[in-house]
Order: sequence, then C-alpha cells, then structure tokens
Amino acid sequence: MKTLIFDFDGTIADSFELVIEIAYELTGIPKHSEDEIAKLRHLPFVKAVRSLHVPAHHIPRLLIKGRQRMLERIHEVHPFPGIPEVLRELHDNGYHLLVTSSNSEKNVRTFLRANELESYFDGVYGNASIFNKAISIRKVLRRNKLDPSDCFYVGDEVRDVIAASRVKVEPVAVTWGYQASEALAKYHPYALVDNPTDLLRIFPSDRV
Repeated sequence: MKTLIFDFDGTIADSFELVIEIAYELTGIPKHSEDEIAKLRHLPFVKAVRSLHVPAHHIPRLLIKGRQRMLERIHEVHPFPGIPEVLRELHDNGYHLLVTSSNSEKNVRTFLRANELESYFDGVYGNASIFNKAISIRKVLRRNKLDPSDCFYVGDEVRDVIAASRVKVEPVAVTWGYQASEALAKYHPYALVDNPTDLLRIFPSDRV
C-alpha cells in the first residue's frame, strides 16, 4: 500500500491570507503590497522570515500565539477547490493518507472535522519543526512503521521538497499554496502539480 503524507497549510487548507493577517497582528510589521508578497513566494520559508526582519528567536513564541489565534478563526479557512473530492477518491482507491503540519494537531483536526475530511486520514501529526521538517517526517515514518520507498510527501514549499528528499520520500510539490512554481521546480520534486485533480493522475487506483 502506498502512503501519501500531506502538508496542511497551503496544500489542503487555503490559509495563507489568514496566516499573513495573524502575522501582522503579532509582529506589528508593516503590511506588504501584493508585489512584495509575490516576491516572498519565491523565497524559502526561512529567507522569507528574515526578509520581514522577524528575529529568529521570536519565531517559536510567535508560532504558539499564531496557532492559538488560528484556532479562534479556523472557521474562516476552507479547503482549496477540488481538494475534498481528490482526498475522497485517493482514500476510496486504497491509499494510506496521513497529515503532518507545523500547525497544531488540534487546529488541523478541527479543520478536517468541520469540512468532513477527517475520516480520510489515518493519522494527524502537528507541531512539526519549521526549520527541520525532515525530523518530523522521519517520526511519522517510524510511528507508522513505513518504508520510505512506499511513501510520497505532498507539500507546497521548498522546505517540504528538501525535507522529504532527505528521508528518501518522494516529494510532490503543489503550486496552489505558498511557494511559486518556479521556486519549487528548482529543487526537482518527483512531480510538480498545478491542480488537485493532477494528483489522481500521479496516483491512479491501479498503483496502490
């Protein structure tokens, strides 16, 4: 059985606008123009944070507060169009689906439950490291006794591609989330997809 490990924010949940809004509230940094935001999408996460002049030692505290704020407003976040149908079909076709996220498990489960998606996943793992996601993916592999060669990681950021590759899991990069397509392509993921339904082409029912 093939296992698909999904990122959450930017892959399943269209939460970018809310994350940015909460970041402004917590840091007090000036709001960026659309052009400035577009430039940030071409930068890896850590470089994007540095360009906002947020001290690295403040990030853990901001993450904790940000997760709390997001839980209060999780009802404002919705799945990307097409994601619920694709998850249902992948699940029905026999794929083993998991989620790991730097968001909290409570936030992820609350969102999945509200959108009737929780039953498609056999495990939800939160609080993944934002600086070394490979550690978190490796823990998921160990906990579920998975062979990396049978797994794929579906995410929207360069750090997702890098982390999956480090633990010998094939990365599938999606372009509808945070990172720009050109930035993702530079890291040569197993596949680069522009639409959720493309996942059904990469993972057909006869490949389980």
